[in-house]
Amino acid sequence: MKAFQLDKCARDARAWRNWGKVYHKCAAALFDLALDSKNPIYYFPAATLGHHALEMYLKAALICEGMTVFNPDKVPPRATDICLTKKDCAWDHKLIPLAKQLSERRTDFDLAAKLDLPDCPEVNRNRKETLRAGFELFDAFFEELRYPDELRKVEGVGEYEKQVLDRLVALLRPFSSKQTPARSRVC
Repeated sequence: MKAFQLDKCARDARAWRNWGKVYHKCAAALFDLALDSKNPIYYFPAATLGHHALEMYLKAALICEGMTVFNPDKVPPRATDICLTKKDCAWDHKLIPLAKQLSERRTDFDLAAKLDLPDCPEVNRNRKETLRAGFELFDAFFEELRYPDELRKVEGVGEYEKQVLDRLVALLRPFSSKQTPARSRVC
């Protein structure tokens, strides 16, 4: 029987963080291009790349907390060559479940915390400005903008979303950089 092996990046926070940086830079460039060219079509791929950047940063942070990026449904029942259980896995494309996993491991990561957007004076004061609301905003882009479809959940994308993305990335960076010692597991 072949020994079970994880992907080489499944526990590599630096790889996930570095790709998060790449996707964030690409998203920021497209947001800026949309604004500079006055062509809103660039906002849509910018928002999709922004979602991907946030997903990567969240997974990097979860790895720093001892988790593994792996589909929990594929954990072998008797994997003696690795110590991995379903609860050790970070696996989702939706940001809210990943953010919840991080908030369960880090008391200083509060989804109800206010999301300060000092660079965005036109913020609608009726919006709930929380971390959770920011992640929900980008989850909608992932679901609606990846493929051609009638837009149902997304009303518009613009400079506000860039401000939210930049703020969320700034908040996630420290969590994705702190390399905590891997929790020892008894198999």
